[in-house]
Amino acid sequence: MSINKVFFLSSEIEPFSNTYSLSDFSFKFGLELKKDKAVDIRMCQPKYGYISERKYILREVIRLKDLEVEFQSGTRIANLKSAFIPQSRVQVYFMEDKDYFQPSSDLLYKSKNGRFLAENNLRFAFFSQSILFSLKKLFWAPEVIVSNDWQTSFTPILGKIFYQKDEFYKNIKYVHIIHSYNDWANFNDESFQSLNILKEHCPTNNNFLNPVQYADLTIVLNDVNNPVMDKIKKDKSCNKVLKSVNHKVYDIDYKSADSQDQIRNVISDIRSL
Repeated sequence: MSINKVFFLSSEIEPFSNTYSLSDFSFKFGLELKKDKAVDIRMCQPKYGYISERKYILREVIRLKDLEVEFQSGTRIANLKSAFIPQSRVQVYFMEDKDYFQPSSDLLYKSKNGRFLAENNLRFAFFSQSILFSLKKLFWAPEVIVSNDWQTSFTPILGKIFYQKDEFYKNIKYVHIIHSYNDWANFNDESFQSLNILKEHCPTNNNFLNPVQYADLTIVLNDVNNPVMDKIKKDKSCNKVLKSVNHKVYDIDYKSADSQDQIRNVISDIRSL
């Protein structure tokens, strides 16, 4: 089967937001996949307060307005707007939340003094929940959802534990891409509880590896300055998880001369899931 509908989730996409290589990768991945006219690639990131709606021509999506999303034993309101990556036809949805993302500076995850923001745990847990929930309201069921790094690592977990019970979601495949590996970015207990995910669902305390056991394909991006796979292998519990999965795990040197060819191979495998 050839996959034609792909939903790509990222906390940052060039040119809208950029703090590390995730942004550039997301941009290139979207444009590369869009080269195949048979593919409907749609992307999504949070709507941070500094992103200009006028500059990027963000438009309301009536079906995705004032969504009541279950979160923290209650409901929270989310809105999604739509735009395109400039000079392309790659559609990007922007998830709005006035408390979680509107106040964000262009540092995104840290304060000006370099400290990891405590609210990251809840705001990115909510991002994953709200985006999965929004698909049914959009009446658009992708065949593959691609999640990226720790920020969207709850996505395949939620998808396989909860959403797959619904007919609308049951055939969706999940691809998870690991871009970094840092102890300070692990989700806390409150974020798990906000989504009703039990700790027993996740074999490690490391949210870079937790989604791997639920994904249908895993990609690890490395380069000389960011040897992610080496870091994972040094952590015995995480390395054990990586070795235990029964799906393909790509190990890509993102800065190598043939990285673009490697990405094309990954896309080919994604489309044949």
